[in-house]
Amino acid sequence: MTDPARIAGYDIIGTLGEGGMGIVYRARDAALDREIALKVIRPESLGVQARERFVREAKACSRINHPNIVTVYAAGEDGGAPWYAMELVDGETLRAVIHRGPVPWETAADWIAGVLDALSRLHAEGIVHRDLKPENIIVTRDGAAKLMDFGIARLSFETSLTADGATLGTARYMSPEQVRGTPVDARSDLFSLGAVLYELLSGEPAFPGEHPLATMYAITNDPLRSILELVPGLPGSIADALDRALEKDPAARFADAGSFRDALSSALRPPSAAAPRARSILLLKIAIPAAAVAAVAIALVMNRGAPPRGDRPAAARHDSIAHAHEDAGRMPEAEIEYQKALIADGSWEIPLNNLAMLYIRKGALAEADSLLRRAVSLAPRYAAALYNLGDVRWRLEDLDGAETYFRRAVDADPSLAAPYNNLGLLLVRRGKAEEAVRILDEGLARERTDPAEGPLRGYLFKNRGLAAAALGRESEAGSYWRQAIEIIPDNPELLRLLAEWHTRAGRSEDAAACWNRLGTVGSETDKAGAAEALRRLRPAE
Repeated sequence: MTDPARIAGYDIIGTLGEGGMGIVYRARDAALDREIALKVIRPESLGVQARERFVREAKACSRINHPNIVTVYAAGEDGGAPWYAMELVDGETLRAVIHRGPVPWETAADWIAGVLDALSRLHAEGIVHRDLKPENIIVTRDGAAKLMDFGIARLSFETSLTADGATLGTARYMSPEQVRGTPVDARSDLFSLGAVLYELLSGEPAFPGEHPLATMYAITNDPLRSILELVPGLPGSIADALDRALEKDPAARFADAGSFRDALSSALRPPSAAAPRARSILLLKIAIPAAAVAAVAIALVMNRGAPPRGDRPAAARHDSIAHAHEDAGRMPEAEIEYQKALIADGSWEIPLNNLAMLYIRKGALAEADSLLRRAVSLAPRYAAALYNLGDVRWRLEDLDGAETYFRRAVDADPSLAAPYNNLGLLLVRRGKAEEAVRILDEGLARERTDPAEGPLRGYLFKNRGLAAAALGRESEAGSYWRQAIEIIPDNPELLRLLAEWHTRAGRSEDAAACWNRLGTVGSETDKAGAAEALRRLRPAE
């Protein structure tokens, strides 16, 4: 395959690499004025159906946004040659890292935890990588590990086996079920990534062999040599996680990528501290003032005995910049800064939570769910992340999960009103009005000094009225709604509830006032409903 000047509308600058299936070019996207990596597959490498599947899966992967995944921009065919355009990453593969020798366990565990978070996102989309190896993971200059070649990895894997036989590099990371040719699922990826981590830590393959067949025999038959023999001083929890990931029986491995990630993150977890206080109303978020960055640096110096946690002062600066962008409505810039914060310190739960909030607002719930689960694994009593994870699970219609996380948020920080509010509302919706009354009353009884919590008292009153109404206590419901309207006078749902309550009581003038107000502040649907309600009121007047 000669180097053309232009492929699929991209200007070719040079060649980045070449393999059995195709070539990776450095190219320029003139429309967006950026350089990209363009992978072009040799047409003879894939049959017609495989080419169609390649393009379909690459396009599906382009919809996934994750800080530990190399972004796929576009995919298609050009002259019969399948291609996909992806993020051009400044860094080196884990293969290059391994060639220099073993990596400190803190660094290796942090990298692999990030990749596992990416895998959790892929597996949620039904994508199994099937060809995880050091060549397919790149470490950026900023220290973040990013997964590459997902989506087409299965095609690459199948082709390498059927056409050329398995190479030694691929064979070292195959799962036993892949070697045997039996069906594989997401747990196969966990075995492969466990083998990568083993080699990162020790500099030695988990299952050595002089040739591919010897390696495959070792994978399916030989016991794993304890990593502790090769890496003295490695925490036992890391060794235990590796042993479990590299079990020959898939049922004995971690159930999913998130569980493996959590096991690694727990070894990296800093000493527990009180969960930070949140400042927003319905989505709980942490803002770090610029003056607090110096305090973070001091805390790091005082905590020198703990394992390295990355560059937290830099993470705090990026998080603060992200807040400024977000407050100004510059959401793309805010997203980039939050990601930079995570690159600086991927073990810090605060930017994980804040980036997740941004994704919630974008409607990217799967990405938000992944980030929040990681935040909660790092800080199990971080009330803001627990609350936001409950919110995501509710939006995804997982009501059991939502209730669980709201309860955990209430337990983690009883001073926050939002978890009481949403847990109470969810209980009303689930037909548990009596329990909702107890939860909402607890929320209303808490004294709060944070001005940002003030409006939430109005929501607590509103939902307490809903609980009373669900129990048939009309007068009590109205009493709470009248208290709520003093705090949140323009809430459309509350105006509708009060208007209907006044109507049932025969107070048409009060009802009309509420409907008129709703027609001013509500949505187009609200306005239409208010107009119709006012027409129905006129005969009674």
